[in-house]
Formats: sequence, C-alpha cells, structure tokens
Amino acid sequence: MTDQGIQNFTIAQLRELAPVIPGVGPFFDRLLARDYEDFLRVLYQDIDSIIGGFQENPELLRADGEDRITSELKRSLRLLGYAATHDEKIGGHSDLVVRGKVKNYLWIGEAKIHGGYDYLYQGFQQLTTRYSTGDVNQSCGGMLIYIKNNNAANVVSQWRAHLKDKALDGYSDSNCAERPEHVFYSAHKHERAGSIFTVKHIGVILGFDPKDRR
Repeated sequence: MTDQGIQNFTIAQLRELAPVIPGVGPFFDRLLARDYEDFLRVLYQDIDSIIGGFQENPELLRADGEDRITSELKRSLRLLGYAATHDEKIGGHSDLVVRGKVKNYLWIGEAKIHGGYDYLYQGFQQLTTRYSTGDVNQSCGGMLIYIKNNNAANVVSQWRAHLKDKALDGYSDSNCAERPEHVFYSAHKHERAGSIFTVKHIGVILGFDPKDRR
C-alpha cells in the first residue's frame, strides 16, 4: 500500500487494514450490506459479540429486568452505527428495533427473561402477530431469551419442542451453526403477510450460581 493520507484510500485499500485495525472489517460489512440477507448476517454477528460480553459477567445483570438488559444491547448496537431503538411503537411497544440505512430493512427482537415456556410463547406471538409486518426486507425477527437459571441448553431445547408442538402453519426449524445448543431458527407463515417469517431464537446464558461461596 502506498504511503498516502488515509483520506485518499479506496474502500478496497481500507479493507486490507482489517487484520491490523480492530473493527475495520465489520464496519465496512455494515456499511456495504448488499441485501437484506447481508444486513442480517452482519447484525447477527454483532449481536452475538455483544451478548458474549453480557455472558462473561452475568453477576452484573442479576438484578436487571428485560428492559434494562435490552436497553444495554440497543446502546451497544447504536455505538456500532446501527439505527436501533428500544420500546419503539410498531404495532405496540417493540423491545428492540433495528433498521437498515437503505431499502427499508427492518428487524425486530422480542426480549423475555425465561420464566416459563408459555411466557416465551406469549412473546413469540407478540413478535409475529403484533409487531412484525412480514413484508419484503422485514421478514425476519428474533427472540432474545435471557436465561438466568442454570442449564441454558436445556431451556432452549425445551422451548424449541414447545414451539414445535404449536403446529404453526408451514412451521419448520433449523440449527444455528455457530451456537447449536443455545440458538435455533424457526420459520412459519406470517398471518398478515401470508409469506414465510423467520425467527432467530437466541439463548443468552446469564445463570450465576458460584459454588465457592457455600
């Protein structure tokens, strides 16, 4: 790379700096998302990274409710450059709304602290029948499941079985390659749109029960 002011670099040249400057690669991935799938791919990577930070210090979140944790997630996404809001009015008070810079990209997340599978299903219904439109570039959402008890993998497995038992129209589910025991995808026919709506179910491991204090 030639010795020139960084303001004169092309995007391709700046991308070459990704291995040595943290955040350069993901920044351009967010900026240059070519389509809705690209937008989602980068968004999910960023959400996973933020959640990973939450999971490293669950003791700090023990007293926090759904709104407090989700607000922190929103704040982190905004620092990365996303147009993210909490409690935005879209068919009701949506927990987490993320919009793309172009083409009307929209992703909505519903957040629940795990307290029972009927409670999680209530959140799923809010997401899929109240908040989401199911339109083009708005056909995906997420369930953010804050799990404060132990054995998060079992919670996610039981939730997956519970949802499958609802026999939703056109329902299918699939594994998440990155976090197969704590994350999965579901898809079913969106009632209003009549097209397939996909939900990423994200288990957030926030259990904290250290045995050294006993």
